[in-house]
Amino acid sequence: MQRVTASEAVAAIPDGATVIFPGGCAEPRDFYAAFSAGVDRFRHLTVCAGFSFGRYAYLERGLGTNFRFVTWQASARLRTLFAENDRRKLGFVPLRLADLTRVIHRDGQIKPDVVVIQTSLPTAQGEVSLGISVGAFPDFIASAKIVIAEMNPNMPVTAGAGRIPLSQITFATHSETSLCTYHTPPAQARDQRIVEHVLDLIPDNAWLQLGIGAVPDRVLGRLADKRGINLCSGLLTGALQDFLSKARHSPRIIVGELAGDADFYAFCGATPRIEMATTRVTHDVASLAALPRFVSVNSAVEIDLQGQSNGETLGPLQISGVGGSMDYVEAATQSAGGVSIIALPSTTEDGKHSKIVPKLAAGAPVTTPRFAVDCVVTEFGAAHLRGKDLFARADALIAIAHPDFRDALANAL
Repeated sequence: MQRVTASEAVAAIPDGATVIFPGGCAEPRDFYAAFSAGVDRFRHLTVCAGFSFGRYAYLERGLGTNFRFVTWQASARLRTLFAENDRRKLGFVPLRLADLTRVIHRDGQIKPDVVVIQTSLPTAQGEVSLGISVGAFPDFIASAKIVIAEMNPNMPVTAGAGRIPLSQITFATHSETSLCTYHTPPAQARDQRIVEHVLDLIPDNAWLQLGIGAVPDRVLGRLADKRGINLCSGLLTGALQDFLSKARHSPRIIVGELAGDADFYAFCGATPRIEMATTRVTHDVASLAALPRFVSVNSAVEIDLQGQSNGETLGPLQISGVGGSMDYVEAATQSAGGVSIIALPSTTEDGKHSKIVPKLAAGAPVTTPRFAVDCVVTEFGAAHLRGKDLFARADALIAIAHPDFRDALANAL
């Protein structure tokens, strides 16, 4: 391992390489600033990254000229770029997270030449911790020719699978910049009603996976109301701390990424019960399906009267990705006593459009096919679709649509 400045680390990246940048709340901000400052030296670089809670600051200079950005998990901050629809700047790879480490691999379709990570400071054992963001990165590191680590004292040393030997790191930089943070979005009254309906569907002694947003975060904070809940999820937020402080048992927590504030990160570093795991664990369908009463809670942009859900696009605009939703839906379907839940408000935020629609728009992706959808929840209740014929599915979904749209939906049959 060679200790260098962030600028020297950027200079060590070969032009023409495929570089994997971290996501979640693990943005190496000082490295990104150096990358933006030194981007003019590149002509044919490809930068790949997944979902991030950060600013994507490295996209502010050189995009489309010095490098191209490829992602498998869009976020709100990329919507302007997706709206431009410029293939020189941006590419989207439809990809479920269970396949991520097979696609991005030295023998896969996307070969990672350089991997950038943000880590803790080295430990006495001669290793660093990936801290709050493990996910696919141990696998990416194993496939890469060059590994650049921004070591940061603010990154906690967490338990589980996120330890990386110093021998696997090519270049190390130092940063004391604060970590990215995530705060639960404010909830509307209808979100609170959705939370109650979701909690009613979760059995005691269940294993649970949760998506991101106002509803899943608040479900997580309320899980101590249930008995014997364990968690196995790709990402968990600061509400995890509330759950652990109130739980009347000793839950098992298996998670790939964490998102919250500095106090939450310190709590996670001091809590061995929070076991960080790789994507090969958190998104392995067979292992998840073997868990009793595995429950997945995710969302969607819209769902049609057959039960098909679109969780990725708003009109022609890519706003999300497949992510791990299909992995978790499939696992919950196969789990003994499991249930998969798609929870969404009945209308758009302005109330002008129903999110339960007669048919998905032409060209809209089917993120979750109709045969895989189990329970759909809105503020008006839960529709149980599994085993129902298409007419019965439509009736169940219309019953939980907003009353202002129920007649129009019924007339569309």
